[in-house]
Order: sequence, then C-alpha cells, then structure tokens
Amino acid sequence: MIGLAAEEWESNVAMQLRSQKTSTSGRVRVGQIDDTRTLGQLVGAAAAIAPGQPAICKPGLTITFGQLATSAFGAVGAMSGGDVIDDSALTVALMMNVPGLALSGPTGLAATLISLRVQASVALAGAERA
Repeated sequence: MIGLAAEEWESNVAMQLRSQKTSTSGRVRVGQIDDTRTLGQLVGAAAAIAPGQPAICKPGLTITFGQLATSAFGAVGAMSGGDVIDDSALTVALMMNVPGLALSGPTGLAATLISLRVQASVALAGAERA
C-alpha cells in the first residue's frame, strides 16, 4: 500500500515538472501554452514576461514569478552552476519560499506544482494576447 502511494505521488510530481503533451486529437489542454517546456522553463518564461504576476498565492502569502525565478536561479547557481531552472532548483526554491510546503507532504507539493503550472500558463497566455 505504501509503495503504491509513493509511486502515485512520484508520478504526479513528475507529470507536473515535465512537459505537458497535447491530446491525440491535437487539441491543447486548458492551462497549456507550450508542450515542450518543463515547469522550470515555464516559470522562467513567465518571470521574463510578467515578473510581478503572482506565481503562488496562499492566505497571507504571494510570491511573484520574478521572486520565484530569482530564488530558483540562486539554487541553480549553488547546486549546478547552470543557467536554466531545473526540477531540483525549482523544488528547492518552492521549499524555501512557501512556509509549510515541506510539512504538507507529497500531496501539498503536487498541488503546488499543479497550481504553479496553471499560473505560469495564464501569465504566458496573457502576454501572448497583449
């Protein structure tokens, strides 16, 4: 039972961090802008286009894409020295900036990643329409 729950959690988290695909009909699912980008790439693109737009909203807490990307790039520099927000750096940035996220467990992380993907997609869609 525990093994199955862990596999399901890993699947949900991996699905949110990795790129999203189009359906077999060729239609793009709601909340999807570019099916070739990872969540880290979406966050980086949203930060470049709309740095002041909220990425994470919780009662008493708003983190903008600019703030999240700055934190993630700091983690990238400390961990790998690269120039792209990767999964690990994004997760570290979220854990550092969202109080209680680490304590919320796998479900909380998965929900945060889903919300972040939606917010990034909205930010990018708004920029494309402008």
